[in-house]
Amino acid sequence: MSGENMTPQGPNERQAGQPDVKKGWGSFSIIWLVPLVALLVGGWLLWRDVVSKGPEITLTFETADGLVAGKTPIRYRDVDVGQVTEISLSKGFDHVRLTVRMNADFSDYLTDKTQFWVVRPRVSGRGITGLETIVSGAYIEVAPDDSGAAQDTFVGAEEPQLITSDEEGTRFILTADKLGSLSVGAPVLLRGVEVGEVLDTELDQDAKGVSVPVFIRKPFDQLVKRDTRFWDSSGIAVDLNSDGLSLRAQSVKSVLAGGINFYTPDDSEQSERAPSDTVFNLFKTLEQAELLTEGYSKKYILYFDSSVRGLSRGAPVEFNGIRVGTVESVDLEYVVDQRAFRVPVVVTLEPERVSVVGGDSGEIDHTETIATLVENGLRARLKTGSFITGQLFVDLSMHTVAPARYLGNQKGDIPELPTLPQKLDEIANSLSSLLEKVETFPIEEIGIRLLGTVEGMENIVTSPALNDGMKSLQQAADGVNKLVENLDSSVLPATQSALDAAREALGGVRDVTGPTSPVRYNLEQALKELTATARSLRDLAEFLEQNPSALILGKKGPREDE
Repeated sequence: MSGENMTPQGPNERQAGQPDVKKGWGSFSIIWLVPLVALLVGGWLLWRDVVSKGPEITLTFETADGLVAGKTPIRYRDVDVGQVTEISLSKGFDHVRLTVRMNADFSDYLTDKTQFWVVRPRVSGRGITGLETIVSGAYIEVAPDDSGAAQDTFVGAEEPQLITSDEEGTRFILTADKLGSLSVGAPVLLRGVEVGEVLDTELDQDAKGVSVPVFIRKPFDQLVKRDTRFWDSSGIAVDLNSDGLSLRAQSVKSVLAGGINFYTPDDSEQSERAPSDTVFNLFKTLEQAELLTEGYSKKYILYFDSSVRGLSRGAPVEFNGIRVGTVESVDLEYVVDQRAFRVPVVVTLEPERVSVVGGDSGEIDHTETIATLVENGLRARLKTGSFITGQLFVDLSMHTVAPARYLGNQKGDIPELPTLPQKLDEIANSLSSLLEKVETFPIEEIGIRLLGTVEGMENIVTSPALNDGMKSLQQAADGVNKLVENLDSSVLPATQSALDAAREALGGVRDVTGPTSPVRYNLEQALKELTATARSLRDLAEFLEQNPSALILGKKGPREDE
């Protein structure tokens, strides 16, 4: 029977005619691995891009010259740290906006102290920079700083930043009346060595001066004290002053771009250093920087009634050749009451420039001292410092015999010092007085008389009588010549005979007057007797003068004793 041939089926045995069904991983096809791997790789790339993508910031510049979206990199130390992704104009079309994608590792350095600027080829006092951008194109340099507050909008600088945030040093502010030839990047020098740079040049808020921020590198910034002096050493300086012609220059860089020098007085080298952003005066020259800026000073006013051409602000005030002050201003005034002009000159005297010997300088009242000196003859006058330049200076000296001359009313806020006229003015006054006296001479009358005298002499010379007289004189001269000839021929021989006779007579006289001659002896005896007779007559005359009665009464005998 068929039933006998049937056997029971196990669980793993399939019936005839049933399909072969696979269950679990046995039915998965390997073809599905390809899209699965692609999905994983894409997800990983997307995750890496999201993770590695840094923050997006906005930069603002005045122009986008040389910048290209998608190409212009952001660099720090020649390493790309970002890229410009988009460039657009602002709403007012007054600047451009750059959208920049920065690297993720740079996000911590995007603060309000971070700076951006465009690197292009430039020619400045620092030299030629950015030449590599001629081939590679312009790029944006960044100076990161993580000490500020985080932000994502920045205003880019149009000029390269000379000092980066990681450079150590100190920033100071210099002020001056005018900029001169200084420019950004000009060197700051100490004894001729470059120790810093000029960061910027800008007008003050009131536009009455300029401010020059400078940066001095470490460790030289430690040498800047509160009374350090800065002066402009820009270019080649030519000064025409009362000292003559002076020419000075620093390094080649300072000649091209300007430069600033500074020094600290010897007695202040151990004082406290100046903190950051300390404000200093920028002097025009070293001579002005060396002037006493601290200590006692007093202003005085001088009045002159003559020309002050050559006297300018900053001219020295000297006493015995030593500078003791400075001219502050030179003006011109018209005095209505006197109907005359005068020149007020304001000077600043610095008595502390004079060393005090034999006393305590702390007990000296400088105002009273100057007043005492004025009473004893202190006077001010203008002198020529150089005949080449014609520059003048104020000279103080003692003139005990010169009276004090005050041209002002001595009622102003500034005390007045007496002045003396210039020596040239004194000479000019003397010459003027001499010319006035010469003008009083009757020169015209003298000329007329002199002309008449000359005409009379001419008439005498050309008169016929003078010609006749000259002829008569010539005839007289001829007669004299004939007379001399007669004397030579006839008179001279006779004269010779007379001379011989006179010689013989003199010989006889010599024999009579010889020392052994009797005649001479008798003559000498006669002279002696004559001398005795004269003496007796003199005695007689004296006796008669004393006793005139003797002519009548005779000479009295000697008085007998009673």
